[in-house]
Amino acid sequence: MNFENPFPAGLFCDRRLANVETWHLIPPADFNMLLPDITRKSVVYLGIEISDGGFRKISYRGTGFLMAFPADKISGAWFGYLVTAKHVAIQFKEKDFYIRANTIDGKSIDINAPKEVQWHFHPTDSAADVAICRFEPPPRTIDALGIPADAILKEHVRKSKGFGVTDSVFITGLFVYHQGNKKNIPIIRVGNIAMTPDERIQTSWGEMEAYLIEARSIGGLSGSPVFLIEDLPSGDMRIHLLGLIHGHWNVAPEIITDNVAEDAGIKAGINVGIAIVTPAEKILDVLNCAELVSWREKAQLHRLSKNLPTPDNI
Repeated sequence: MNFENPFPAGLFCDRRLANVETWHLIPPADFNMLLPDITRKSVVYLGIEISDGGFRKISYRGTGFLMAFPADKISGAWFGYLVTAKHVAIQFKEKDFYIRANTIDGKSIDINAPKEVQWHFHPTDSAADVAICRFEPPPRTIDALGIPADAILKEHVRKSKGFGVTDSVFITGLFVYHQGNKKNIPIIRVGNIAMTPDERIQTSWGEMEAYLIEARSIGGLSGSPVFLIEDLPSGDMRIHLLGLIHGHWNVAPEIITDNVAEDAGIKAGINVGIAIVTPAEKILDVLNCAELVSWREKAQLHRLSKNLPTPDNI
């Protein structure tokens, strides 16, 4: 279990992330920034090894992000998870894959994840494009933060707060055209909610419960976290985990009426600028699936049993 809070009390409290209290003894570097560092430091890149001109290299083509789930029996302890899109995870089936994470020395590390990694999918909704596996990076070397599960925006909360169409959102993830030479440099794309998941939409995965957002999703952003910005009357703001990127729609070039597109020699489908977002509550459903609940229970009991007092020898 990682993501334990070394400072149970402090002088500075950060509530930007869904009003989740984070205490600091001294103000962190991002304390006065619009977006907290966690929105970028939770992001990792996912890829597989490929052959390039006879040389082997790792090709990173997907995004994942880290989440922290609180232990219910051990105060201040957290379980670490890696979250990505299901359609990204299934590409790693029967293959070793790699997780590229930043390190505290300003560089990055390629973490080899064996093909035996167990991915967990939604227990009842096969069209939910979300996959989760247990992931606990070395806490002394990795410069990463896990998004607390309390930051997940639940549907009944969204409705009660009146969040919906036109509210601002942003995506944090991999930009495949500039991944960063020495470390991950996630990009941020901004937009707004265009449609809420009041009814399922038709996709190649079947009818999917999803948000539509007006923000371009491109290759590499699949699995990226999507955050909603709540503006408060005080002028402050809160950030909620709205979901993760599934993909986007293309329009076939033959139905484009703009002649400029033809003159440019466009052959592939054109991104219409609407991204599809799997609701974050689907992540919570997977985190609370029977297998992961049972594993967390056993892990905590094992941890507690190791700390039981033993009688003194006479």
